[in-house]
Amino acid sequence: MKQRHSYCRIVCHLVCSTKNREAFLESEEECVALLQFMAHKARELDCYVEEGGGWHDHVHLLLQLRATIRLSELYGQMKGFSATMWRRRFPDKPFKWEDGVYVKSVDPDQCDGLREYIRNQWRRHDDRLLLPHLERTDL
Repeated sequence: MKQRHSYCRIVCHLVCSTKNREAFLESEEECVALLQFMAHKARELDCYVEEGGGWHDHVHLLLQLRATIRLSELYGQMKGFSATMWRRRFPDKPFKWEDGVYVKSVDPDQCDGLREYIRNQWRRHDDRLLLPHLERTDL
């Protein structure tokens, strides 16, 4: 039987907001901890977080998906796992995600600017150097 090979590279920009856009994340270090929980779950699901960054009330992720996973399953599991791990690490500090997300597929060969934008979220928000088309305030 002839062996067949497939190539699949699906990349998307995902933005998840805290419940009611409350400023749960008090520092960049807390944001990094939350992103690490999300990246851990993505790896368990055979997906990869290429870049992550955030602010007090939301996080941005550049995700590489495997072809056989539903996007809603991926972000649902990432949000659920990260909220659970947050509550274990910071039991006196409540945390919840907003129900919805913003997600957009991106050309993997044309997202260097997006990577830089996501990577520097904390600084960009501090300096008010935001790109409105990448900041979803309606979530």
